[in-house]
Amino acid sequence: MKNQTHWINFHCDAVDWRTPDFPAPMMRRSFTLDALPASATLRFAAPGWAVVTINGQPVTPDVMVPTVTQLDKHTGYCEYTVTGLLQPGENVIGAILGNGWFNCATHEVWHYDKAIWRNYNRLYLELFADDVKVVASDTHWKCWDSPIIFNHLRSGEHFDARKIIPGWDTPGFDDSAWKNARQVTPPPGILLKDDAPPCRVQQLLSPVKSWKCADDSTVYDFGKNTTGVIRLAAAGEAGAKVTIVYSELLADDGDIDRKDIARFILDGDLAQTDIYIHGETDNIPWQPGFVYHGFRYAKVIVEGELTLTDIKVCVIHSNFAPAGTMVVSHDVAQKVLDCTRNSYINNFAGIPTDCPHREKNGWTGDAQLACETGLWLYHGEKNYDHFLQILCDGQRPTGQLSGIAPNAGWGYNWGSGPVWDFALFELPYRIWQFTGSCETAKKYYPNMKKYLEYILQMRNEDGLFDIGLGDWCHYDHKRIVAVPLTSTAFVYGMLNILEEFAAVFASEDLAEYQQLKTEIKAAFIHGFRNPDGTYAKDEWTANACALYFKLDESPALAEHLLQQVRSNAHKADFGIVGAKLVPRVLAEYGYAADAFKLYTQTEYPGWGHWVVNGATSLYEQWNGADSQDHIMFGDFPAWCFRYLAGIQVRTPGFRKIVLAPADIPEAGDFTFTYDTLAGGIKVEKRGDLFRYHLPEGIEFTLNVPEGRKTEQI
Repeated sequence: MKNQTHWINFHCDAVDWRTPDFPAPMMRRSFTLDALPASATLRFAAPGWAVVTINGQPVTPDVMVPTVTQLDKHTGYCEYTVTGLLQPGENVIGAILGNGWFNCATHEVWHYDKAIWRNYNRLYLELFADDVKVVASDTHWKCWDSPIIFNHLRSGEHFDARKIIPGWDTPGFDDSAWKNARQVTPPPGILLKDDAPPCRVQQLLSPVKSWKCADDSTVYDFGKNTTGVIRLAAAGEAGAKVTIVYSELLADDGDIDRKDIARFILDGDLAQTDIYIHGETDNIPWQPGFVYHGFRYAKVIVEGELTLTDIKVCVIHSNFAPAGTMVVSHDVAQKVLDCTRNSYINNFAGIPTDCPHREKNGWTGDAQLACETGLWLYHGEKNYDHFLQILCDGQRPTGQLSGIAPNAGWGYNWGSGPVWDFALFELPYRIWQFTGSCETAKKYYPNMKKYLEYILQMRNEDGLFDIGLGDWCHYDHKRIVAVPLTSTAFVYGMLNILEEFAAVFASEDLAEYQQLKTEIKAAFIHGFRNPDGTYAKDEWTANACALYFKLDESPALAEHLLQQVRSNAHKADFGIVGAKLVPRVLAEYGYAADAFKLYTQTEYPGWGHWVVNGATSLYEQWNGADSQDHIMFGDFPAWCFRYLAGIQVRTPGFRKIVLAPADIPEAGDFTFTYDTLAGGIKVEKRGDLFRYHLPEGIEFTLNVPEGRKTEQI
């Protein structure tokens, strides 16, 4: 059948695709247009990543597309308008296919190398001119090995410039020696349009300094932790090799330190390593196209006669539109805000991740804890919707969720549980609050109900939930609150959200949720409340959980928590759960100044201690061990918008808000802006003057501290 579309590749499925060092295939298709169409649309799908060109020009500046999916359930496809790239006469579509998440050969502890979907990447492509299909992926395409001789997500990319074939994707090229594409089986996932903002190169960073190591390599410092790849240009002899090894950390001797990565990536020297082999032509910029790395430092080893003429970082993250800005005159607070924004974008390359270097995993706990911060800073609701699709695609028939999304089978029996699974409820809820649309909540509501059925089976004889992780990454393991308390509190929090959803679009379920709340609250109080009104072993997180989820609304408990914080000189005494809940509870009960001090005091442990000691992103551990670029401690921007600036949403979509800036003299002056669907909000403090601007259509109540002047701008 003419123009029938097939999945194609250079390789046959019968070939041993598990061999990790095969080149990425180049594929081309020549076709003729008698005249320019009025409109032309290109659609392509690939379970890995693809770069597609027309007449030698990329069809998009997007990189690492399509965005990853749960690959045994869905395969992403992209759609672009390409009218301006076509010409009368001969045209050529070119494609290079990278492995992406589809064929991860790196041996690591999460078992993506054992994924049931693993195979060669493959291409499905259609070009429509004036709504008529003029090109389809079929066996008439011609294929050859590209200069990309190796590419894997957690390892890196190897590029041999000696294998560059000039003009391969342009008209007039002789492809008679090239082989025909093979028709191959479709990937297991059905097609799903990739309509969330994709990744792009956002900026170029130059090194701030460099130095030589004992082995004659050079280490480049780019000034901050970032996410992306090195772009370089070189001059010298063909065959000379450049090895680039990426790292967040330095050893005492000035060399890079990658011990943290080595605990998880089991292929040793392959992790976060790119290789460039020089060709015949000098000074052609090169950057990897099918990987990204998390790093501050790049160690460059040159073998052969070669001089680097340029070296920069291509900063890569999801291309969502900015939403909010935040400027405070308090130096430490501003540094914590900047570190948090940096960690957030570094951990959003298509999906929200825990860290961009050793894992790149979509940990649900990190995603739910940082979701509100993300939505204050960026219009990322479509990205979160995409992540929810991945999470729900991995939901088991029982309702159980994995702690990472996507997952290759790992993550159900460790790393999940109510605190992490809360992402299924928190993300749709926050999207509703920020946009006013409950469509995402409606879409995934059946998954929430299925999860509720699952988790209710996990109640123990005391009516509690002893499952999953809890207040992760406390600085003192002996002081972590017991998992049954945090898990039970978060199940109650899920029911709070379900109750709100039911009131809007599922009233038939409302009575059930209210009854379950009554039962779980009684079990929580009976299981954890002490005679003096505190909870469990009087941990900060235990008391904050009770107050945050409204299992207890006692002002006396909030005042007790305040005294706990003050008696510890505002140094953190919690892990990632308490890091979000404790400052919020303090602010809700009128103690915002103490919460602000928690964020900004500079003794160990605390956020301020990180930044005054040189952090450029948030750490995984209070003592700075392990990852240097995690987002799970990242609620401070959301806290500032809500309490310092006082922008509090009362009706989803900002239709009604309260402006209630906190009275925190030591915070100094500030300016916060947020771009709602109705227009921009701006609030600022200058001395005793509070100034604000709201777009038309937003109803608001003004509640400012006594003695503060106000001015509408």
